[in-house]
Amino acid sequence: MSTDPGAYDQRYTNYQLQRSGLRKWVRGFYLRSAARLVRGATIDFGCGVGDFLRLLPPGSIGLEINRATVEFCQRQGLDVLHYDGDDDDWSMSPMREAGRQFSSITISHVLEHLHDPVSRLNALLRASRDLGVDRALVIVPGPKGYASDATHLTFVDQSMLRDPRIVEGTGFSVESSSYFPGNTPVIGKWFTHHELRTVFVAPPVGGND
Repeated sequence: MSTDPGAYDQRYTNYQLQRSGLRKWVRGFYLRSAARLVRGATIDFGCGVGDFLRLLPPGSIGLEINRATVEFCQRQGLDVLHYDGDDDDWSMSPMREAGRQFSSITISHVLEHLHDPVSRLNALLRASRDLGVDRALVIVPGPKGYASDATHLTFVDQSMLRDPRIVEGTGFSVESSSYFPGNTPVIGKWFTHHELRTVFVAPPVGGND
């Protein structure tokens, strides 16, 4: 979810949809593994064409900046809303106004598209708490994957995701941080589809479980 909406249009939607059969199968393997790290109704922030959202628990919703992608997801019957974080100070106000509550948020392959991922993630975690969220899954690519996409703006590594500013004032802390597949960062130097998965947790909000 880039801060520049013009970076995404129907062409980017097509790019996501036109993956080869083998790549779709591999992607499904990754997504099913990641889906095990969330609990309950989930906000899929930057949901793309909805591949991950389809695997998330009932009551989940997607937020996406690319209007063409949002329209595609809605035609598929997915609960997806258009959302531009910069227009809303990353507070997810439409979700608060709707009065919906969630248990988890996923921010998968989004932070690397932002200029200031630390402050943006802090804002999203703060907003998530207002929606009942007590579990956040953040996924970012390794070095090779980061270099593979011209829309990537900031390389996010494990040390950045442990920056105290991310959790300041949120109640969250890092529960786990590991690489997939193969829990070692060196793989990401040569394998494009290597990723870092970090789980943040906080005490349940208002008895939400």
